Amino acid sequence: MYWGLDPLHRAYVKMFVRDVLEMDTYPGHPAMNVFAYRNHPVSRVDLLGWVVRVEEREKLFNYAIDDGTGVIGCTCWKPRVQSTTGEDSMDDTDYSTTGASTSADSAEKEFADFLALKRREIKKCVRQLKQPARLGDLLHVRGRIKLYRGRREVGAAYFRHVDDPTCSIEINRTMKQLQLYQDFYDVPFQRGNGDSGDCTGAGVVKSLQDAIADFLNTSSTVLNFEIKELATVDSLMAVVEKARKENESAMTAKQVNSLFTQAVGGLEDLGLVYKRTDKDNLYVVVDRDETLESNVLEIVRRESQNPKYSESGCHYRHVLDCLRTNPRFSGVGPNVVVHILDKLESQSDVISTSENYYIAF
Repeated sequence: MYWGLDPLHRAYVKMFVRDVLEMDTYPGHPAMNVFAYRNHPVSRVDLLGWVVRVEEREKLFNYAIDDGTGVIGCTCWKPRVQSTTGEDSMDDTDYSTTGASTSADSAEKEFADFLALKRREIKKCVRQLKQPARLGDLLHVRGRIKLYRGRREVGAAYFRHVDDPTCSIEINRTMKQLQLYQDFYDVPFQRGNGDSGDCTGAGVVKSLQDAIADFLNTSSTVLNFEIKELATVDSLMAVVEKARKENESAMTAKQVNSLFTQAVGGLEDLGLVYKRTDKDNLYVVVDRDETLESNVLEIVRRESQNPKYSESGCHYRHVLDCLRTNPRFSGVGPNVVVHILDKLESQSDVISTSENYYIAF
């Protein structure tokens, strides 16, 4: 709802290719090609990878880059330079000053030399951009995520070849990315409540989210619920009433419903509940859905017999795709599947072969 306040919304996010390919479309966003990492809206990415495919066309280069986690296509447009004569004449202009004796003339000559240097650098950059990258080159790309013929790719607004013979640049970038994931990307975005009189601040939503989680944990008979039913629970309404008193403002039924919707959405992001279908308002408690757990386990067991997954295991996204073929689980999100798989692993029903890959015997 408040995606425009997320600092990642307009930023070039330094992500791994795997995450760019696996992100779901951001729900409710008015623009196309906006995707969700956790609950962050992402439309622009900053990638660094090795060129594994090169296709040159009249006005652009199509590259495929591999950063070790996946391969994605990048459309890189050639620079719009019409005349080579204009380029060659860049260095022919005489910017020097004659008879420079005063300090002002010296400063002017220094500035003219600086301009000449920058023009030579621009000319060199344009010349490099007009030449295709080669297989095995390290390419730095920034651009918007887009879909082309059903495939996700990056339309580059900026790209350049990176000279990194010792791979030190790539290693340092990977370390910084891991820190960014830990500090920012994997932390769910919550709207600040700096505005006075705001009854729907992030602090209130978080308190209500924790209260709902405690209620579901202690009420073992609750297998599923609707949001309007939560508003009848005294302990949960006490959190809402406390927020109303602190803000000293009235709260409409629409605001109360918005609070509960955001709080349940937070639990959904954590994989603790899921919405049964898009057209249904019924939410299911994940840990009490034995049918869901058994279906996930059966899918992993079945796919583990497939030679393609018999050694490396199958990715949780593949498990999710298989699960969603059942209409009953069409509303299950990726975090729910990860939660179930982690639970099955703790019970020794499945084994994690690597990050996000699972196998069962």
